[in-house]
Parts: sequence; C-alpha cells; structure tokens
Amino acid sequence: MAVQVQALRKLLEKAPPGGVLDIPPELLGAEAGNVFPGGALRIEGAVCDPKELRAAGKAASTANGGLRPVRLSFTENGDEITGTLAAVDLGGPHGLVLVDGDAGSAELPPGAWLLTEGRTLPLSVRRPARQTDPADLDGLGRAKPVPRARSTRGRRGPRALVTTDGILVPRRTAVRRKGFTVLESPNVRGWGGIEPPSGDNGISFNYENPPLRIAGALTALPARTPYKTVIGGMLIVDTGTLNGTAMASYVVPESGTRPSFFAYGSLGSEVGFGPPLFQVRGISAGFGWNSRVRVPGAEAIGDFPFLIALDDPGAIGSDDEEVDPLKVLAALVGGSLPWVSPQEGDLWFAAGLAFNIFETIKGRALALVQTGSDLSISLLGAGGGELPTRSNKKIARVEIGVEATLRPVSGELSLGVGLTENTFVIDPDCKLRGGIGLKIWFGDNPKAGDFAFILGAIPANRELPPHYPKQQPAGITWGLGSTVNISGSAYAGLTPKSLMAGGALEVVFQSGMLRAWLTAKVDAFLQWNPFYFDVGVGVRVGVSATIKVWFVRVKISIEVGVSVRVWGPPVGGEATVHLWFISFTIGFGKGRDNTPPPLDWGGFQGMLPAPETMVRTMAGSGLLGEEPSAPRSEGKAWLVDNAGFQFTADSQAPVNKLFLNRTSTTPVATADDQINILPMQETGRDSELRVWLEYNANQDEDLMEWGHEAVRGNVAKSLWGRDTGGDELLRDRILGVKLASPPVDNGTDTGFIDEKAISFDPVRPDGNQPLDRTQAAVGPVPQRTTGVISKISTAVNASTVRTQRAALSEAVKNLGVDLGPVDNDLTAYAGCAATAFTAEPLLIPA
Repeated sequence: MAVQVQALRKLLEKAPPGGVLDIPPELLGAEAGNVFPGGALRIEGAVCDPKELRAAGKAASTANGGLRPVRLSFTENGDEITGTLAAVDLGGPHGLVLVDGDAGSAELPPGAWLLTEGRTLPLSVRRPARQTDPADLDGLGRAKPVPRARSTRGRRGPRALVTTDGILVPRRTAVRRKGFTVLESPNVRGWGGIEPPSGDNGISFNYENPPLRIAGALTALPARTPYKTVIGGMLIVDTGTLNGTAMASYVVPESGTRPSFFAYGSLGSEVGFGPPLFQVRGISAGFGWNSRVRVPGAEAIGDFPFLIALDDPGAIGSDDEEVDPLKVLAALVGGSLPWVSPQEGDLWFAAGLAFNIFETIKGRALALVQTGSDLSISLLGAGGGELPTRSNKKIARVEIGVEATLRPVSGELSLGVGLTENTFVIDPDCKLRGGIGLKIWFGDNPKAGDFAFILGAIPANRELPPHYPKQQPAGITWGLGSTVNISGSAYAGLTPKSLMAGGALEVVFQSGMLRAWLTAKVDAFLQWNPFYFDVGVGVRVGVSATIKVWFVRVKISIEVGVSVRVWGPPVGGEATVHLWFISFTIGFGKGRDNTPPPLDWGGFQGMLPAPETMVRTMAGSGLLGEEPSAPRSEGKAWLVDNAGFQFTADSQAPVNKLFLNRTSTTPVATADDQINILPMQETGRDSELRVWLEYNANQDEDLMEWGHEAVRGNVAKSLWGRDTGGDELLRDRILGVKLASPPVDNGTDTGFIDEKAISFDPVRPDGNQPLDRTQAAVGPVPQRTTGVISKISTAVNASTVRTQRAALSEAVKNLGVDLGPVDNDLTAYAGCAATAFTAEPLLIPA
C-alpha cells in the first residue's frame, strides 16, 4: 500500500457532498473482490471527512440486494496510508468487513469477513477446476487431473462462499436420532443465503438401514402474490427391490383467490413385470387443481421430475447419492421457474409408465392433460438403450427425449425429439447432441397454415420468425486421446417458403508444440416461392508449430483453403482462395441480386395447386347422396334434403370480391387490400370468386336469399404478398363462402292428395250402424257458405272475441267448474285456419 496521506485527503476533498466517490483499488487490497464486485468500490451519496480520513455512503456488495450502507476509514503512519477498514451493513445481525494492512481500529486480522448470527466467517470463492496434464493419460487416452499438493496447515474452519448469486453460508448440521437424520427447520441444510428463507417451519427426515431407505419432508416455502405460502410434502421409500414416491403441495392464497393443490405418486421396481417383449417397471399418476405443469422441451425431458420419479425419485433436483427430499421439493415447486405452479381455473391429470423392451431398451412415458386457460394434451417420454447390454464396457448408448403437445383450441401441434447428454457411440468420449422440432398451426390460430421443421440450431444469418421452434445444436464431439479432436455440426430447416441445410466438420491434431487442422463446411439455402438458391462449400487445411529460440517462442502457421459460393437466379458466384500470406476472391456470372426476375403466368401456374383442387365445393349438412347417373367426367349432382342444406365454396388463392350470381355486379363481401402476386411482381390486382347454384339442369337458384358467410384464412406471403420480409403469412384473407339454404316454406295448402291417401279399409260383415239409412233426414239442411274460413282467421283471435271468451271463462269458474289452464290467445289457431280446412265448412241456421 503505497498511497500518500496528502493524495488521499485531496481525493476526499474533491468528492462533492452527496456525490460519487471512487476508491482506488490499491487502497483496498487483494481481498476486495470478496466484498465489492470486481474489487472496485464506488460510494454513492458520499459524505467525506478529509481530516479524519473517513467516508460513508452506499455501495454495491457481493451479497447482492442493491446498495448497502458502507463506512470507510484509513490508518496513517507519517506520510503514508498503512491500513484500510471497510464495513458494509447488510441489515440485522449481518455485515461484511474488509481489513487491509494495519488497520488500527480493526478487531479482525487482514482479510474479507462475514459477520452473521454471532459467527465470523472468512469469505472465499469457489476453488477453480483442477488442471489436467496432457502427458499423463488414463486408459481411455484422457488427460488426468494434476494432483494438488496436500496442505500442511490444519483443517480450516467454516467459511462463507462468494458466488454470482450472492454469499452462501454453511448451515448447521442435522441432528441424528437413532438412525434418523432429523431437521427441525428443513431450510437450514447444506449451503444457504445469509437471510433464512421465510416459511422455514417443518421437518425432514432420512432413515437408512440397507436395503431400506425412507426419506421425507413437510415444509412451508415462500410463494408469489396472490399466494402467501406453499406447503409441500414428500415421502420416498426404497426397499432395494421396490420404490415408491408421493409428493404433494397446497398453496395458501390471499383473499379473493382460490387455493391450489396437486398430488403425484409413483411405484417402481428394479425388475420388470411381464414377458421379455414388454416389461413394466413402474407406474405413476397425479392431478392438480388450480394448478398448471410446465411442459419441458425435448432437450429437458431428462430433468422433468414426474418422469424421474418413475426410476429414481431421489435424483430430482440433486446430483448427490444421498436423497434430500428438500431439494426434491425445491426443484418441484420452488425457484423462479417451478415445474408446478398455481394457476387459478386450471386442472390437470397425468399418468406415467416405465418399461423395458426386450431387456435392451428402457423407457419412460407420461401422458399429461391440462385444461382451463387452454386445453393441451402432451405425451412426454425418454428412452434409450446401450450395447452390449451385459458388459461393463459399452460401445454405444442412445438416450432420446420426446415431447409432443396438441392444443386443439389454440390450434397448435408441436413435436420435439432430442438426444440427452448421455448419448455416445463407439467411445464414451464420442458424444452426440442435437434435436428435431416440428410445429404446425391450424384452426383459428392466427398463424394457421404455417409450419416449421427444424433440425439443430439454424445459423444467425438465416432469419426465421420468433415463433418457430428453437433447437440445440446438432453434431458430434470426439476426443481421441489427448492429441486428436473431431467435432461436427449440422442443421436443417423446412418452412412454407424455403429449405435450408448445412454442416461443418473439424479435425484438430495437437501434440506438444505442433498443431494441425482440417475444416470443411457446407451451407445451402433453397427458396421456391419465388425460386432462389444460395449454396456454399469451403475447405481449409492448416498446420502450426511453436519453436523456442533462446528465450523467445516463435509460432509459425501455414493454412491453405478454398471456398466456393453459387447463387441464382440470375446465376453467379465467387471463389475465394486463401493462402497463409494472401487471400483473393474471383467472381463469376451475375452479381448477387436478392430480387429474382418476375415469372410469367405459365411459370406462376406451376407454383399453384392442381386446377381440380384450386377451387373446391364441399357439401355440408343436408347431403343425402350423389346422383349415380351423372357422367364420370362431370361433377356428380348432389341429392339434398329439402328440409335444409349447407355447402362451402372456396379457393386456394385469396380474393377481394365475392359474388353470389353469374352476372351480379354487387359483391356480398370485399377486402380492403387488393391482390398481389409476388413471384410475378404484380401488385394491385383484383381477384373475384363467383358462386351460383344450378338445379334441374337449367335453372339457377337465387343465392342472395340464402344465408352466407365469407370464409377467411391465411395465405403464404411468398405467393400473395408485396415482399418476403416479416411474417410468413398474410392474415384474414377472403378464401370462399359458406352458404345455407333459406328456411322451408310449407305454403298454405296441403298439396296434391291421391286416392290411396284417403281410402279406407272395409269392415265385413257389416255390423250394427248407428244410423238407419232408410230414415228421412230431420232438421235444417246444412249449407256451404263462402268466406267462412276467412272469417275464422280474422275473428277467432280478435280483441273483442278474446274479451268475451275471457268473460265466459270467468263466469264458468264462478259456478265452481274447474276449467284448468285456458288458452285465451288463439293466434296460432288463426294462422293455421287456412290449412286446417280443405274446404268451406257446412253450416246450419242458428
């Protein structure tokens, strides 16, 4: 520490009151990085005392949590600063202290310290990864770690650990009681933050008496608004042959919110049950109420807790051999991205199965159905095998994760397949990686008609819409001993308008000061709407050597390579030659033009569907069949129900005018945007769809009286847009019309009635007749008078008649007669009078 007192006083005097004060690193010492991020101290709102060599304010610390109060004092001896003392107040019984040099007022030795709950812990960082010795190889040709020198000092006491997530302190050890490891407060196990998390009431236990192991926990964990506390519980039982798991969580809400609950359980066995063809090793089931499960992608299937529980539930959220139920619960419902979280109104069910196929392939599968805010049906699985199956030395292991999710309401289907990190071939160091993703949008989804198939990671120079699936890079990494490394990568993508693919291979040899390499790359892009291609190939070979001349190391490097890229139309390209001392490029053909020449009508027709499918008519409800006698070369006539019929007419091309007649000039639907044809570079065109209905071979139906609704959908922007930038689809374009026949009009007459309809069956022999046909008629003769039906229709429900009918009903009731319900309104009867009577009724004088 070589800082003059006068220089420090000037620094403190220049700092404006309440301003910013930057302390030089040489005043803080080598341990400053354990207290202040990056070893730099910037005090905001600084208050300085140059005479006493003190400063105070607020500053950031390695404990995170924003700016904290800090006090700084210096010790002088003559003209030089000999010591520095910095103290950071973290609130409560917690604080950080930095002592450098001979700080006279410090009660601690030089170093960085954490004061917490009556303990003083030295601050340290994680130990760096052990270095390897390339000259010392193991049996697989891998470099062994360099042995660490054994320390001659005594064992260190507990320390506080400085991490990127803050400062962690060692928790007190658990209490062991007759074989049980019991934690009175389950959140104080292992390493944890300075402040104990809220909701630390509960208990966890771990009982081990091989082969029996029982572990469990019941604890309260923090929750997010509008919930107060998460109460979680878990029980794991393993007998060596059978294992079972039960996990559950109840989320306590604040006022106005419903509680959330989920439960999940599994039962597994080391030995499968069933024939060798298919053996069941485990089953699981669960459900959630006001709860939702985060569905993992294919690359994260191996970390999904519900699948892990089928094989090794203790491995959830932990890499240790010892089962820690608290870590399992923390991974399940804790953290910023929990697997299960409260979601009001949602409900889910899950069922899983662990199985073996031919004792070679081991797999796990889970079906998950979630409903509420959105209906989703997911099938998740992980499986794989290794060869040989009964040998400790494996030549291949393949593990695949699969995720398939259908959202029928949202109109989305996604499929993902990914290799896990445990996959290798030939040698455990020959790792395979990567995944495949497929997404299809349909129905009422705004992206309906779009799809994407992606293999690996698409390069940054190939722009894709953000809603397309993102995959991990696909490739291979193989380290052959310590001298040769082989790495390769590949990608591919298929969308409605383009196909892209590429890959790279790199072989590197390094032994001591000699290094050689070979790099080959291929990149291809093909677009068909409009047609365009861009293909590139390149190879590079190089060697380098490092030579030591006296006390100087000289590196000599030679590399040669060539790359060729071809594009079109118009067709052109360039070739690049690279030598270790010069590079030059030779162009040929046409220059790169991202705007392809326009197609003629014939060329554009080749990009459209076949003519017979370009315009379609599809029958809906009310179709009874098709007329069999129609010629095969013509469309068969529809036989439809006279009670009602619907049909749809649509086109594969968008239209901006829709007519329901052969000759009509008034459209029933129009679009604001005119039609563009991008491959032909045509804009502002009109496209119309005319629909008419012909029956009995020569009569047209007036479709304007039919119910009609325009059919809208999405079309490819590469065909019908002005340019190819942005979204792949044009939204909400008119594609057709849906028509429904008008309501049935039954008319006012019965229609034709033949003789058979009114015939009767004779009764033989004749029985006793109620009347004697030989007797003369008695009484007035009935007469037929015109206008009777009309009079009934107009008078039976007239207001005066209704009033008289009501008075009569009331008089009868007063006589004690129960008439029951009386229908005084005869509107329907008046309307049916015209069809109820087939002729004027016969009347007699009153």
